[in-house]
This record gives sequence, structure tokens and C-alpha cells, in this order.
Amino acid sequence: MTVPGERERFHRLPDPVRPEDAVETVDTSPVPAPDASDEREVFLREAGG
Repeated sequence: MTVPGERERFHRLPDPVRPEDAVETVDTSPVPAPDASDEREVFLREAGG
């Protein structure tokens, strides 16, 4: 069965995360340089596909 006090643990929601406690991540990897030898690849990359 359940341990006494186990059910009490779920009666209250945890505190919300404050914006100052959140960590924002940004992808900083460089975009590969277009290879002029593959025109299709360059076209698709510039078109957003």
C-alpha cells in the first residue's frame, strides 16, 4: 500500500520557476559555409529548406 505521508506530498503544487532562475540557451554553432560546387544545396539553403 502507500506509505503514510506519501499522499500528502501530492496535495500541493511545486513553486513556479521564476524567470531569473531560468537559463536561456542559444545555439551558437556556426552555419556551414555554402559550397559553390553544389548549386542545389546553395539554392535550398538560401530558400530556407
